[in-house]
This record gives sequence, structure tokens and C-alpha cells, in this order.
Amino acid sequence: MGDVYLSLTVTNDADISRQKDIQFLADSGAARAWIDKDAAEELDITEQGRVPLELADGQIVEYPYGLCKFVYEGEIVNGTVIIGPQGCEPLVGTHVLQDFRLNLDFVHHRVVRARAMRAKYSF
Repeated sequence: MGDVYLSLTVTNDADISRQKDIQFLADSGAARAWIDKDAAEELDITEQGRVPLELADGQIVEYPYGLCKFVYEGEIVNGTVIIGPQGCEPLVGTHVLQDFRLNLDFVHHRVVRARAMRAKYSF
């Protein structure tokens, strides 16, 4: 298959002048985005709480999370980001991918943007 990467700008939720372009590994098995502690400190993303997470190896760990904004192709979405240990690889999970209408194309190692978000018509 191969890895798929996505470049996003991450900004401080309260001060969008504090921003950083980050290359994320797109992970369809992850729900949330992850950045390392150093990036969170540089952006002044403060811990809002802690959440237990199950890692790929089945281990349960607890990490802090913070609030931020993600920017992709000029569109901005609010987000929650897990603040991982120093040096961990940035990951972007399904919440952010869905918010930006992005699908993973593992054949061509890219992300493809859908023209619209799926919605159920129920009037």
C-alpha cells in the first residue's frame, strides 16, 4: 500500500497568528490528529483535558488534548488535537479528514477531495 501524507496548517484556536505548517501521516485507523509536545508548545496549544486512547498494539495510554484550527486549501475547521510525546510523528485521523471531505487513495498515495460531504436527506 504505502503511506499517504497530508500537509495542513495548524493554528492556535485563540490566536490564528500562531501557526505552523505540519506534514501529517494520514491514518484511517486514528480518530483524532496528533502533534508532538514541541509543536503544541510552539503554537501555545494548551491542555484542555486528558483522554484514554487505545494504541495499535492494544495498549491503553492517556494523553492530553488541546483545541486548534486546521487549514487546508484555504478552508478552516475547528479541531481537537492529541498532544503526543516529544518527537512523535504527526498523524491526522478520520475526524479531520472527514471535516475537509478528504478520501485516502492508497493506490496513488494521495488524498482526494470530495466535492461535497455526504448527508442524509430526510424531509
